[in-house]
Amino acid sequence: MRKTTSGKGFAGAVVITVLVAAFMLLATGALLAGYFSENPEPFATGLILFVAFLYLAIAVGVIVALFQRWREIKGGEEDEAKKY
Repeated sequence: MRKTTSGKGFAGAVVITVLVAAFMLLATGALLAGYFSENPEPFATGLILFVAFLYLAIAVGVIVALFQRWREIKGGEEDEAKKY
């Protein structure tokens, strides 16, 4: 496949990844700190931990997507949609 990348496209992906991952980590920290600073209820604790896990899963998913984008750019395909 012909290399079409001219060195652009990765900076935006990095910025968005850092912003989304930082927001999810801050939201998780705020959620846990706010909940555990009071008297936690047993049922609500499980729910809060589940939501915190979802936030962390989003952060990890965005980071994994960044690495996939990096491989695409390194492989020469700047935009996957150009194939179609």
